Amino acid sequence: MANNIVYLGAAELHFDYSNPRMVEYNFNPETTEKDIINTFWIEMATEELVMSILAHGFFQHEPLYIIRENGDIVVVEGNRRLAAIKSILNPDVIENNKMDKYKGKITPEIVQQLKNQIPVLELKDREDAWRYIGFKHVNGAAKWGSYAKAQYIATVKNKFGKSLREIAEQIGDSNNIVKKLYQGLLVLDQADAMTDFKRDDTFAKRIYFSHLYTAITYDNFRSFLGLKADFENENPVAKENLKKLEQVMFWLYGSSSKKITPIIESQNPDLRHLNDVLGNKEATEYLKVNLNLNLAYDVCKGGNTVLYEALIKAKIALEKAGSKIGEYDGSIDSLRISADVVKIANDIFDRMDAIRNPQNNDQKERVAK
Repeated sequence: MANNIVYLGAAELHFDYSNPRMVEYNFNPETTEKDIINTFWIEMATEELVMSILAHGFFQHEPLYIIRENGDIVVVEGNRRLAAIKSILNPDVIENNKMDKYKGKITPEIVQQLKNQIPVLELKDREDAWRYIGFKHVNGAAKWGSYAKAQYIATVKNKFGKSLREIAEQIGDSNNIVKKLYQGLLVLDQADAMTDFKRDDTFAKRIYFSHLYTAITYDNFRSFLGLKADFENENPVAKENLKKLEQVMFWLYGSSSKKITPIIESQNPDLRHLNDVLGNKEATEYLKVNLNLNLAYDVCKGGNTVLYEALIKAKIALEKAGSKIGEYDGSIDSLRISADVVKIANDIFDRMDAIRNPQNNDQKERVAK
C-alpha cells in the first residue's frame, strides 16, 4: 500500500460503482452522480459530514483511498466523504433545497481546498486495500450494512482467493458471522439468477439482508430449501427446490412489479413464526394459498393453543374495558357491543363446558325433555 499522500481536486475523483455500499442500493455505471449523492444524503447521514467540513475543513489526516481504473481515478474508500465534498461544491444538486441552510457557510477558502487539495492515497489495485477497508467497515467504527459486508466478503473470497477463515481473521470478526453473510449472498444471487425473484424489484426500496442470512440458519428453512448447514458453493439450492426458493424470497421481500407484499414485517417474531410454519406441512400449504403468516402460524400451533391464546387476549381486553367504565358516556352502541360480548362469552363457555363435562350436558337435556 502506498504511503505518500498527494492532493487532487474533487472533479478528478469518481464514485466507485463496485463499492459494496453502492451495490447495496443497486447503483451501476448508468446511475447519475446526482442520484448517488442524494441517496447518500438520505441513507448514509452525509449531512453530518457536510457540517463537519464546513466547520473545520477537510481533515488532512483522513485521505481518500484511490485506484486508477479504466482511465478514471476511483475512490475505493471514502465515497460518503466524496458525496459530502461534491454537495458543498454544487449545493443545488441536493434535492428539496436541503443545502440551502448551508450555502452561507461555504467560504471561498473551503471551495478552494475542495477543488484542488483533497488528500488521497493511491493504491496499486483493489486487493492492495482489502484488509484495511474490511476492518474499518465490517467490524470497525464505520460499519456497513449486512448486505454491503456480504458483498465485500464475496469480492475478497472470489476475486482475491482468500478463504472465509482468513477474511474473518484479518477483519477481526468471527468466522461464523463471515460465513453466514457469504452463504446468504450465495442464496440471494441464485434466487436473482434462476427464479422470478429479482433483487432490484423488492417491495421495499432496499433488501433487508439480515432476514435472509438469519433465515437460512434455521433448521426448517434449510430443510425446506434442501440446504446443507455448511455450504460455500455457488447455487446451493438444488434445481428441484428452485420454486421453493422463489416462494421464500417473495415471502421475505415481496415484489414491486408483481405487487406482492412481503409477509415478514419484522424479523422478530415473524421470521421464527415462518420457520415454525415451514416445519408443518399443512401450515405451509395454507401459507402458499392464503399468504397470511398469522393464520398459517395458527394452523401449525393447533386449535387448542389458538383458543387459549385468544381467550387470554380477550380477557386482557375486557379488563382494559372494565377499567374505563367510569368514562362511559351512555351511548347505546357501546352498550350493544357489551351485550354481544356477553352472549359470545356465554356461548363459548357453554360449548367448552359441554366438552369438559359431558354428563352435565346430558342432565340439562333430560331436564329440558
